[in-house]
Amino acid sequence: MENSKMKEKSTLLHDAIALFLITLISGLALSYVFEITKAPIEKQQADKQLEAYQSVFAQVDTYELDETLNLDAKDADLGSLNADFQSVVVDEVNKAFDSNGTLIGYILKVTTSDSYKDHITIAIGYSLDGTVKGIEFLAINETAGLGMNAVKPEFKGQFSDKNVEQFEVTKTGATTDNQIDALSSATITSRAVVNAVNAGIGFIKEYSTELGGGANE
Repeated sequence: MENSKMKEKSTLLHDAIALFLITLISGLALSYVFEITKAPIEKQQADKQLEAYQSVFAQVDTYELDETLNLDAKDADLGSLNADFQSVVVDEVNKAFDSNGTLIGYILKVTTSDSYKDHITIAIGYSLDGTVKGIEFLAINETAGLGMNAVKPEFKGQFSDKNVEQFEVTKTGATTDNQIDALSSATITSRAVVNAVNAGIGFIKEYSTELGGGANE
């Protein structure tokens, strides 16, 4: 009987050690794989962002982070500018320069949580004369065939080269520059995108001294 108990304890100990070793090796393997794939994934994301930034402002030769506006973005209460902006965050603000090194505008990265399925992140090109040069999606995961149609030129192209105070969604066909035709059966996504772009415009006009703002002054 005693030998049986000792054998049982030995088996349990052996199994526990085996389980520990398997868990340890699996954890180390996952960490190794993560470290190997981390850099390529980060580069892929950076390349995607660079491509998007270049596409939203064709005249831009170089861009750099605007440290002051990025600090403002962290502290900004966009809801105080407009209650509709409460769900939008300005993630990044860059100064945009032409080939002569002259500041010609900004490239903003904004994220809204007010979409149909998931967060939507958008790059916005905005010139010093108050023109939205274009928008591009950095992250979007809406319903296929509905909200995902936002990435098509027919929708996002409506924002390009428009000098307006704010955009608005319409379901009856755009008749003015500030109107954006809603996606069919995807009004929530349409409004989320329009609201995110409007929040970006509202922020840069409020905080950029180059555009007459500077709420932090």
